[in-house]
Amino acid sequence: MARKKKRHGEEEHENLERWLVSYADFITLLFAFFVTMYSVSRVDGKKLGSAVDSLQRALGSVMPIQITQSQAGVFPKESVPIQFSLTPIEGKAYTADGKALEKVARQISKDVEQLTRSKQIRGETLSPLQIRFIIEKRGLVIRVSEHIFFRSGEASVRPEFVPVLDVIGQALEKIPHQIRVEGHTDSVPIQTAQFPSNWELSTARATNILRYLLTHFNFDPERLSAAGYGEFRPIASNATPEGRLQNRRVDLVILSQEETEKEPAPFSSAPEDSKGKKDGEDRGSSS
Repeated sequence: MARKKKRHGEEEHENLERWLVSYADFITLLFAFFVTMYSVSRVDGKKLGSAVDSLQRALGSVMPIQITQSQAGVFPKESVPIQFSLTPIEGKAYTADGKALEKVARQISKDVEQLTRSKQIRGETLSPLQIRFIIEKRGLVIRVSEHIFFRSGEASVRPEFVPVLDVIGQALEKIPHQIRVEGHTDSVPIQTAQFPSNWELSTARATNILRYLLTHFNFDPERLSAAGYGEFRPIASNATPEGRLQNRRVDLVILSQEETEKEPAPFSSAPEDSKGKKDGEDRGSSS
């Protein structure tokens, strides 16, 4: 009898220790759950935003969707505004002319920030990466992401973002530099009745911005020029959605004084030319 009781006690002891197995499994599953939740919350917002943009472009959607890193992995019921912060000036200005252009860039950046905070852009928000200011050898480049001014596959300036163009126009109107508006696309082909290729699309976009500046501000037409480069001057690889997103842009190039001097001078009939021509005619008639 004693042996039976002892065996019974041993069996009971074994049963009491089995809960550790279930507990360990539970802790392991709980750990895996929290690791999964953490991984989901750390989704790369930039890549996700690029994927969304590519999908919208493929489906012809024009609804802007913005995702910030702080919102990555979270899908709120209501959109959270993205505050525009002062964009750092890329590049270094070494000359007095370059420093003057840098001052212009900072003023535009500040004005756009105030524009966003005052909600003058109807239902839209800007992120710092959508407008970049770059100081380079040829001058100041104001690089604007495509969807700020245009809808996908279109060349008409979006009315809701006209205030941004007004801010840029007011600042550039005050300086004497030559300004070149450059349109760029990605390598995704377009073939419509209006735009048989990306050449026409990029050129039309640059020309429409130039026309707006001329009609709404006091620009000397000789200071402005427009160019369309299609997909042939990329700043990133067209093999990825992120690269194509960067390539779809409009560059407003404010040429430095050095680069302006290299531009072809417009023809002008100076008084001395007329006098010289008249003298030559007189000499010809007298002979």
